[in-house]
Amino acid sequence: SSLSIPTATSARTIPVKLLEENRRLINQHQTAIHGFKVSLTHLIAWTIVRAIEKHPVMNAGFSEMEDEPHRLNRAAINLGIAIDVEKRGERLLLVPNIQDAGRLDFPSFAAAYDGLVLRARQGKLALEDFRGTTATLTNPGMLGTALSVPRLMAGQGTIVGVGAVGYPAEYSGMSPQVIAELGLAKVMTVTSTYDHRIIQGAESGAFLSTQEKLLLGEDGFYDRIF
Repeated sequence: SSLSIPTATSARTIPVKLLEENRRLINQHQTAIHGFKVSLTHLIAWTIVRAIEKHPVMNAGFSEMEDEPHRLNRAAINLGIAIDVEKRGERLLLVPNIQDAGRLDFPSFAAAYDGLVLRARQGKLALEDFRGTTATLTNPGMLGTALSVPRLMAGQGTIVGVGAVGYPAEYSGMSPQVIAELGLAKVMTVTSTYDHRIIQGAESGAFLSTQEKLLLGEDGFYDRIF
């Protein structure tokens, strides 16, 4: 059914120096209190929730009622998390969701995220874990993929694809000393693939812009997490 959705994709390359430094500081604190480890994906997923709050159209859905097209505006953000599971040498993709992610604080959100991943790997997910997804995050960058245009599932507004964190390809073979002398910084490319019947390119672009601003510390993003 996803083949019937007219989609478009926006892409944005984002600097990650501040993201990595703040994650390091967060995890130093977590180690001191014997807390859970915070990943880059935790933080990126949290920006999606916060950015959707500013751009709620990205959480909308398309529906036909009595042969008329409608945009369904949804208050709850049910954020799907694409999880790669290996079973008997085969790869399986599961996409459960964090229900009403916008009502959670960051520790509760990260705990819900980790709970989904754990239950996916243990084969303990239930049907309810997959129901009502409104937007999705997929992170093929963990496997080194630089940029991804993932498939949007019916009923969802957008799926965000996160590329690998690294230096621009033309500099990847240089020594750390030369990279430091040139003042180069790591980047990642983030894509937003959206249902073009209800979301316009300018809205998707603004959504990615807000994500970048949050990752760069605007609106007290890291202050709230700390």
